[in-house]
Amino acid sequence: MRRVAVVIVVGVLGMLAFAQTAPVAFSPPSFGTVSDDVGAATGDPSAWYCPWVAAGALRDSAFNLASVVDVGASITLPNPNPTEEPDGRDIQLRGPGARSMDTGAIVRRGASPGVVEFDDGPAVTTSAMWSEELLTGDRCVVSVPKVWHLVGGITAEGFSLELQLFNPFAESAKVRVEAITEFGSSPLAGFENIDIPGRSWVTEDLSRVIPFLDNASFTVTSESGIVIPTLVLNNGTDEASWPGTGQSTTWDFPVTSVRGLVPTLVLSKTGSSGATVAIDLFTPDGPILDADGRNVSPLEPVRINLANLAEPPFAVRVRSDVPVGAVIQAGPEGTFPSTDVVLPEDDHGGATDEEAPSEDPADEESTTETTVAGDETSDSESEEGEGEEPEEPVSYEGLAAMPGNAETLERWLVPGLGIVPGADTSVWILNPTGDEATVTLSPLGVSSDSPEKVLIPPGTYLEVPVDPLSETGNSGMLVEANVPISVAVTIAGPQGVAFIGGVGIG
Repeated sequence: MRRVAVVIVVGVLGMLAFAQTAPVAFSPPSFGTVSDDVGAATGDPSAWYCPWVAAGALRDSAFNLASVVDVGASITLPNPNPTEEPDGRDIQLRGPGARSMDTGAIVRRGASPGVVEFDDGPAVTTSAMWSEELLTGDRCVVSVPKVWHLVGGITAEGFSLELQLFNPFAESAKVRVEAITEFGSSPLAGFENIDIPGRSWVTEDLSRVIPFLDNASFTVTSESGIVIPTLVLNNGTDEASWPGTGQSTTWDFPVTSVRGLVPTLVLSKTGSSGATVAIDLFTPDGPILDADGRNVSPLEPVRINLANLAEPPFAVRVRSDVPVGAVIQAGPEGTFPSTDVVLPEDDHGGATDEEAPSEDPADEESTTETTVAGDETSDSESEEGEGEEPEEPVSYEGLAAMPGNAETLERWLVPGLGIVPGADTSVWILNPTGDEATVTLSPLGVSSDSPEKVLIPPGTYLEVPVDPLSETGNSGMLVEANVPISVAVTIAGPQGVAFIGGVGIG
């Protein structure tokens, strides 16, 4: 991977007020069996579960691995015929390093959810899947709760929605699925006791079960055994998939859109009481704190068109007084049904229904300045470009979705860079703290580049474009900072668009 020009959003952000801001307190979702952190790896051996992967005549896919230390990894793809042996591949990965395994090199038989087991760590896994007409990808999960929350389902006209239930364990599982829509909460008919045999999966077409819904969230509760669920949304142009999560009082989205896509935020709350939520934006012109604030009623999911708050692109932080579920979805303008009800605003543009949580990462009054590494002055640019046709920036069409990061950390692993042929890849880094972040970007895999240091001022984000690789699919990045940050990845091309959360490792 060549050294790339890095767009650094530089700002003067009211440093005194920033420094006096206390860190945001939150409780990450409980993922129980290995770690309490969403997607967090540990130094212990770990298994990663990737529920939505397929390879066949039309689709290609890959399991993307990255590790800080030397590890042995075993990829296991259960056979759809439970009487047959699973397929698999063993891999040795020298750390720090990254490698992607083509699913089709293991087996091509359509749906191929899998398990990646490491003998040491920190080591992480993501997945990516593409064809000529779609592109999607997910962060695999390292541990599993008894209750999963899946936010952002749509069964309106023009959409198809599937629920994938993957049981990677030997024991059979029995689960209950409940829907949360604008009409309240209710068990789905026929979904009260779904049996998923060991080492198998079930795909349910929710568009047939609950059609014509603009906004639906789901809970998947294990009555016995454990499953890993994923929602798969298709609008006839592209496909987006995202795994279930827990609920959290803080969600960070380092990226919410790419050029051509409009971002929406979906929030959902279960239980008997509502949530008071504040939304902070981090734009190229600086942070907009409390850009939106509202109550999220229990059992009534909310979809917010973020483009009504500021001009994309920007990063987002969701703060809530009680745990909620949150997902970012992005598509061309007009893609998503409008279900948002805006509360009355005060003179500052914030909601007045209730006071929003006060743990702010930045002072509201700020100014910013944007610089591009290696650029000439604006006068020089004007002279050079005089009489020339300006180059049209690339605009993408597609559908993307991603759960947020529930925790900011100082070290992140990002595998699978450059895995999709012909697509553009970027790593997005959000610094929501009150201190300047010194970030070291260490290429992994086939790249021979040395680590590069960049500075990210308080309350801003950084996009790191990744150049195409000479050897597709064996690249990643280790991102290390002196303050807690949040990381995500975008893959965008003629096939479609995918958002994939980074994996924090401490």
